[in-house]
Amino acid sequence: MPSDRPRRAPRWSLRRSLTAGTVALTCAALLITGLVSAVATRQHLVNQIDDQLTAAAGLVTQGSRQIALISERDRTVRAVVGPTEFLVEIRTGAGELSRFASTAPVPATPLLDSAPPPPSGGQSPLTTLATLEGNYRVLTIDVGTAVVLLGLPLAPVQQTVTRLIGIEVLVSVAVAVGLAFLARMLIAARLRPLDDIARTADAIAAGQVDRRVPVTDDPRRVRRTEAGRLTLAVNGMLERIHAALAARERSEQRMRAFVADASHELRTPLTAIRGYTQLLRAGMVDEQRRPDVLRRLDDEATRMSKLVGDLLFLARLDVEPQLRDEPVDVAVLARDAVADALAVEPHRVIALDSPPHVWVRGDADGLRQVLANLLANVREHTPATAHAEVSVRPDLAGGPVRVAVADSGPGLAPEAVDRIFDRFYRAGPTAGPTTGPTAGPTAGVTAGPADRSGQGAGLGLAIVAGTVRTLGGEVGVDSAVGDGTTVWFTVPAGPVPAGTRPGETCP
Repeated sequence: MPSDRPRRAPRWSLRRSLTAGTVALTCAALLITGLVSAVATRQHLVNQIDDQLTAAAGLVTQGSRQIALISERDRTVRAVVGPTEFLVEIRTGAGELSRFASTAPVPATPLLDSAPPPPSGGQSPLTTLATLEGNYRVLTIDVGTAVVLLGLPLAPVQQTVTRLIGIEVLVSVAVAVGLAFLARMLIAARLRPLDDIARTADAIAAGQVDRRVPVTDDPRRVRRTEAGRLTLAVNGMLERIHAALAARERSEQRMRAFVADASHELRTPLTAIRGYTQLLRAGMVDEQRRPDVLRRLDDEATRMSKLVGDLLFLARLDVEPQLRDEPVDVAVLARDAVADALAVEPHRVIALDSPPHVWVRGDADGLRQVLANLLANVREHTPATAHAEVSVRPDLAGGPVRVAVADSGPGLAPEAVDRIFDRFYRAGPTAGPTTGPTAGPTAGVTAGPADRSGQGAGLGLAIVAGTVRTLGGEVGVDSAVGDGTTVWFTVPAGPVPAGTRPGETCP
């Protein structure tokens, strides 16, 4: 099981740890290299001594007859060893011992006493002997009438190896010091982005939310390093966090405005209901006016109920949309919406421009409410003589289906077009001539603080926009003063479900 104890914080910084680790690894590599080179050098020098001894032993064997003669012994051996550091010891069969060296001093005790005896007619293996004067590399030779020992001191080898080790130590120390300095500079340069990130994080924690990690090089080159990729990733994360905070702030502002507007809109019918109720309770309404007062009470209660229903629908769209994703014949919905609008206003001219069947993916109830709201918007905010047209345009390439509701009303001012889909915004009355049937509903569902005299609560087009966007479509408005208004939306096209009869929506 993992331990619950908190991990101890490192005592060294990352820069110091990397520098120390680099220097330690380099020192270890230099130490291993030095030891290997020292051992290899010593072995090489010893092999050279062995080769010299072996070659000298061959010459001694060739001159074995002269060595047997006492008169020729000294001249023969000296001819073999020459002016070198060879040590020669000769012991005859009678026990006579001769010892001499060319340049090196002769050891105090004979080496033949401790050297391995040679085989008959041959020579012993090379052996290292230790004396008071130092180590010797020796071999013994049986020349028949005598035993000859040839030796070379190992002191020069030891001196060479010692000098090599000293040089390696000095060079290693210099390399380690220089490497530590260079590594610290290089690591500091490479870790500078981390310092920038830390400073940026501290600045953001202090309230500078627009602070970013500086990038002084080409982003394509920055991406080649880990620190550079981290810098770009942190900047991207900060941008997303900043955007999320800004979006949250805008959402909170919209929510505060929404609550304020909702409170205002609900206060109006509640005030009317309360006033009429007090009049009835006080008996200030006579029998003749009582039906009219009751009708007004019912109208205000209906208005408030519709407003609460719209608010709940918008709240559900914001929190957890419950719209279905199924095949829907939007052409059938358009025909039904036009028929319903004509039933309410039989004298208004409302045209339909649509193929017999156009299938989309969406929610049948949601799209039916969208079309009903758009036509109700035409009814409430255009004169009865204004014409309207509902058009359904499928994309031949299989793209989204475009549905538009146009009217020939007075149109909208530019500032109203920008806020047409805001909640509780109602455009003020716009004066202008009535033109042909190619404009759109004067989006009266928007409520501005300066004008609340329009009909409705300013939620109709907000519901349209929320529903369409939840279904994955887009919504927009085209309008100009005097040229009418067109409110359009798109929904994703869908396949015709198998077994569906023409004019029938998928259940």
